[in-house]
Amino acid sequence: MRFGLCTDIRNVLEVQEVGFDYVDGKLNQFALWSQEDFDAVLEKFRQASIKMERCSLLFPKTMVVIGEKYNEAEMRSYLENAFTRMDALGCRLVVFGSGKSRVVPEGMKWQDAYRQLVAVTKIIGEIAAKHGICVAIEPLNRAETNFINSLAEGAALQADVDMPNVGLLADAYHMWQENEDMNRIITCSPFMHTHIALRGSRAYPVEANDDVKTFFDLLHKIGYDGTLSIEGKSDDWKADSVKALAVMRGLDRA
Repeated sequence: MRFGLCTDIRNVLEVQEVGFDYVDGKLNQFALWSQEDFDAVLEKFRQASIKMERCSLLFPKTMVVIGEKYNEAEMRSYLENAFTRMDALGCRLVVFGSGKSRVVPEGMKWQDAYRQLVAVTKIIGEIAAKHGICVAIEPLNRAETNFINSLAEGAALQADVDMPNVGLLADAYHMWQENEDMNRIITCSPFMHTHIALRGSRAYPVEANDDVKTFFDLLHKIGYDGTLSIEGKSDDWKADSVKALAVMRGLDRA
């Protein structure tokens, strides 16, 4: 597998120094930067030997894609700009998590919300395809959104969208928070990308506990050899990154 860290892309040189294979950026952050600020980051990447191969946080928290407040023209405009910037950084995959954006409003019928989410995801996939970009659907735990909370629900959405550049992401932390059957990693595979952080605390995986070992065992069982990013919290991200990367590389070789 190849390992990355979800962080501000301005940290690319520090992420490289730790030894990660790539940086996993925050699209809703750099998509809204001024051109001057974005150009400064492009210069940092010219100095780096790693790239931003993956990015998360597809939408700004204020952009709604479910319900009456959804504005298709606004979303299309944002995505064209965001994917153009991904292009400039050489990134070919974005994660569709964005829990606040996809919350089903109170009183809305779930069938209508689901149909709308399928339509929205198809538009995202269509615009992404023009830029050579893939979209990985990320199920999120119920503390972050009320819609698409399990790997099985994410797999159903992927099937209904039915586009070659729209796939699924397995996030160990969200699965643990939902007490989801981890064997769904087998039944819902394949995956375009994966995330990890420890159960409960969302800390970096600085120890190979039973949860982490099981996650790696299941990924190995399905022959997964793609990208795995740490998406978590740390009071000392550089020190914890060194420990976590050693743990993940050790388990990948096991």
